[in-house]
Amino acid sequence: MLLRTRHILLPCLLLLSIAIYVHQSGFLETVKTDISELKLIMERELDVPDPMEKTMKRIKMVKEVCGDLCDTSKEISPGEFMGSVTAKVDCKALFQSPILHHSGDLPPQPWGMLPAELQEMFTYGGRISIEEWFFDTANEGIGRSEATVFSKEHVEKYIKAWEEGAPIDTYHNGSSLVSGAADYINVTGKTILVVGTQDPWVEAVLLSKNPKKVVTLEYGYFISEYPGLTFMRMEEFRDQYLNGTLETFDAVFTYSSLEHSGQGRYGDPLNPWGDILAVAQIWCVSKKKAKLAVGVPTMVARGSDINAFNAHRIYGPLMYPFLTTNWKFEWPTRDEERVDPHLDQDPAIFQPVFVFEKVTSFWG
Repeated sequence: MLLRTRHILLPCLLLLSIAIYVHQSGFLETVKTDISELKLIMERELDVPDPMEKTMKRIKMVKEVCGDLCDTSKEISPGEFMGSVTAKVDCKALFQSPILHHSGDLPPQPWGMLPAELQEMFTYGGRISIEEWFFDTANEGIGRSEATVFSKEHVEKYIKAWEEGAPIDTYHNGSSLVSGAADYINVTGKTILVVGTQDPWVEAVLLSKNPKKVVTLEYGYFISEYPGLTFMRMEEFRDQYLNGTLETFDAVFTYSSLEHSGQGRYGDPLNPWGDILAVAQIWCVSKKKAKLAVGVPTMVARGSDINAFNAHRIYGPLMYPFLTTNWKFEWPTRDEERVDPHLDQDPAIFQPVFVFEKVTSFWG
């Protein structure tokens, strides 16, 4: 009981420490506390020798800052095909809070190494089924220290291959699915954000449709030499948002990326709400009527959800609405394009692209 009480108090202690610091600094009317000081307070609270204990403290602090957004016990509003969830979002806190951007304290972990309390968080209170997998691909994500350079010729090769009907994508029919969503949205002349990439096949499809520009956000280290395509790392993304220089986006595309967020496979810190927070940041940097095109392993029509930890999540009628909090499902409208026709195969194989519209009218 003492241990449980201690865990509950830790996030409160952090917030109390921040409040005391704000009071002592004479800034009661604002949250513009110096980030470096907040980092020092956070590091003092996380100054424990055991990496897993430190991780659990960090995750509890994340939940305190995240608040309503990370409450996966909320009711899902029913929809024609998929339900929806809304939550209050503090965009500045999502980008500014050091606890949300603290580096991981552990290498990739197998499911059996997670404390029961953390397993409960990853399963939405036991409502999500678990399949145990394990990958250590940290060298492909945060652990990457050398840049991969995509030359103009390299990107042109991807664009040409797509236009000639032989796309160089890494998922069955992936390019066609992205293209269908791009045509539905009409990306021509628009500013597009792509979240997550290893090879620029999504970008190639989008660039073939003459957008104003494409910006790809990645944990890894990539450089583009192709005009109209730029890569941005998370730190730069946050800094530009906070200093007011980050442009807003008409549409956001992501394919086979979000399902990994917070699972720790790529060296990212364990975070049961990593995928939800990633989409919330997208919401913060998108325009009022922006569209979100998402391709993740999907089993909405099967009526269940799976977390194949630490490989990926497979989104069903519970996890998908929470993933797309403050976005409303819009397209496709035909079951042939949104229902898995092969119920005998691994559900992770089915990765359709769904389009959502940004919701902004829920605080009235």
